[in-house]
Amino acid sequence: MLDTWFSAGLWPFSTLGWPEQTADLETYYPTTTLVTGFDIIFFWVARMTMMAGHFTGRMPFKTVYIHGLVRDENNKKMSKSANNGIDPLLLIARYGTDALRYTLIREVAGAGQDIRLEYNRKTDESASVEASRNFTNKLWNASRFVMMNLDGQTPDHLGQPQPHALELSDRWILSRYNQVIVQTRNSINNYGLGEAAKGLYEFIWGDFCDWYIELAKSRLQQQDSATRAIAQQVLAHILEGTLRLLHPFMPHITEEIWQTLTQAEAGAYLALKAYPEVDQNLIDLDLEQRFDLLIETIRTIRNLRAEADIKPGVKIQTFLETESDRERQILLSGQSYIQDLAKVETLAIGAPGIASAVSNAVSDIAIPEAPISIPAVPEALSLTVARSQLEQVPSEITSQWRDKPVIVLLVLLVIVYSWLQALAYLGAMVKLFWDVFVAKNQCLWLRFALRRFANSFRRFAKRCCQNPCLCRQSPQKHRQKYHQIHP
Repeated sequence: MLDTWFSAGLWPFSTLGWPEQTADLETYYPTTTLVTGFDIIFFWVARMTMMAGHFTGRMPFKTVYIHGLVRDENNKKMSKSANNGIDPLLLIARYGTDALRYTLIREVAGAGQDIRLEYNRKTDESASVEASRNFTNKLWNASRFVMMNLDGQTPDHLGQPQPHALELSDRWILSRYNQVIVQTRNSINNYGLGEAAKGLYEFIWGDFCDWYIELAKSRLQQQDSATRAIAQQVLAHILEGTLRLLHPFMPHITEEIWQTLTQAEAGAYLALKAYPEVDQNLIDLDLEQRFDLLIETIRTIRNLRAEADIKPGVKIQTFLETESDRERQILLSGQSYIQDLAKVETLAIGAPGIASAVSNAVSDIAIPEAPISIPAVPEALSLTVARSQLEQVPSEITSQWRDKPVIVLLVLLVIVYSWLQALAYLGAMVKLFWDVFVAKNQCLWLRFALRRFANSFRRFAKRCCQNPCLCRQSPQKHRQKYHQIHP
């Protein structure tokens, strides 16, 4: 051990040709950052600083980044003696290298904190690594969709979008993209690798895939139009920049997608490209706040549709009411987005009372759905989604469904099922009591019963000795004894 740690202390400069003054020693010594675990600070880091200070007169590195340990599923330190190590090759074979790498980086909550890796030893599965694998699948499918709609062009061929031609959703995603660049760079510079990974996850899965790509689908279907060309430029620009941001965390899949997206020549690699730089002119915090209102409105209408059991393909009539003039302007500016993503055929936006006014003007509205009570929209939006379309359904439809005997039968089945479940639980409890207190301790119960019987017999024998009448004697002796006592 002394020889091992002694040679390890010489590692920063002995590997570069020391004691000779080589070109590598002049170029790469001292280094910038040392990444190590906290458990070998004294064994290795301290020795390197002392050895380097003694032999070279300079510190071997400027910064020491101390990370935690990767612990097993029970939050115990992995060791050969405990035989609780997790083979990373098994996880790589099942989920991929990028998924395992991203999981370990994402779980870093702070400097020096340990990571508990979820792992099922019976099936060699990990829920946390599987979630990262799902993220890679999401990125792969989104990239395929974007490249399928670029008409074989690369981001360089498409060029940068002109700011004056951008739509509301384009300006929003560009602002969010530049915000993510700022957050990612700051997190990496401050060694917040976990925060950087989580921020990229939320942007790619949420903002880019779930919202902007969905908003761009209708524009991509408009062949030979200016709005389609702008959507292509923005999609290509955001995807290429996102791959650069994510490359340090997932190097393999990002390199593969980037090579296909850019149709790079031989010798060109994503790892050699510059990290994205922020464009402060494209960041608009007020625009992001306004677009959040549109997103919450679309999400609310979708939830109301699900509660009303309206089929996804059926378009509805919707009324949005708000007392705020600013909110009405925001909703009007994003009216096409609400109609597109929320499947709304007719959308009316105005002050409170617009729903009743329009409802009074409409004589008859027929929809194939039964009336269902719908809760109000959250107060944070200051909106009310009018329910006149659902409330005007004829009352006979309600009575028709109420008189159905199927409902009564379903209620009876639920009651019978509940009783059967209760009996099953009771049987399980009785079996558990028998296994724990009777079957496993039947010898103890027998010993206890024999001890009680022996004590009772001992007391009875003692009483017999004290009272001769209780002893086993012939009836004649009993009578003689009785007359002696009672003449």
